[in-house]
Amino acid sequence: MRTHTRSILGAAIAELVILLSIAFPAAFAQTAPAKGDIVFLYAFGAYVGPQGNGKFVAVQNETNLRTGDRLKLYFEPRKDQHFYLLYLSSQGEVAPLFPGPAQSSRIARGTKVFVPADSGWFELDAHPGEEKFYLIAAADRLDRLEELCARHTGLKDKAEISASTDSILEEIKQLKQKHKQLSAPAEKPVRIGGSLRGDQRPGAAAIPDITSLAVEVTAPGFFSRTFSIEHR
Repeated sequence: MRTHTRSILGAAIAELVILLSIAFPAAFAQTAPAKGDIVFLYAFGAYVGPQGNGKFVAVQNETNLRTGDRLKLYFEPRKDQHFYLLYLSSQGEVAPLFPGPAQSSRIARGTKVFVPADSGWFELDAHPGEEKFYLIAAADRLDRLEELCARHTGLKDKAEISASTDSILEEIKQLKQKHKQLSAPAEKPVRIGGSLRGDQRPGAAAIPDITSLAVEVTAPGFFSRTFSIEHR
């Protein structure tokens, strides 16, 4: 009798799973990345408030921050791929942050990259306004973007810098337009054992490890995200 009851229960559960898979196919879809997909972890975090008495938050689009708040970005590819990070100040000035002059945009699988590197953090200065960070990941090298960024870093003339800024922003726009027909990237939170990192001087307060905010992204060959920060 007990065995028969279990058989009926097992059949009922199996039937329920089938019905759910029909009603909600996305929940039961194959999650393995396709051959041309890019897969990586990333986290963009801000330490808000005075060190030792602040809080650690994930930077999303339209995040409100204040002068003195600190920011850091982490990414780690699951496959070899290319990464780019650019910054647009509230004064309309573009700064390529990654790759640097002596760095390659191609990052090997499993390599952890922090921008800024090591224990460094970006700190918001005294110029309020809207600021933007552009994060781009791609299966293939973005030659045109790299050429524009390399040229931009060597410019001194204000008019040339302004024209170069427009060219870089237009290239980012064109890249997004070119890949807009691709399916939407999948993002899911990933739990990574976090620790405390930051100023290592005796008595200095530690800042939580940014990897605790990591999200895993799977995208069909190209991924772009713009983080708009309202700097108050």
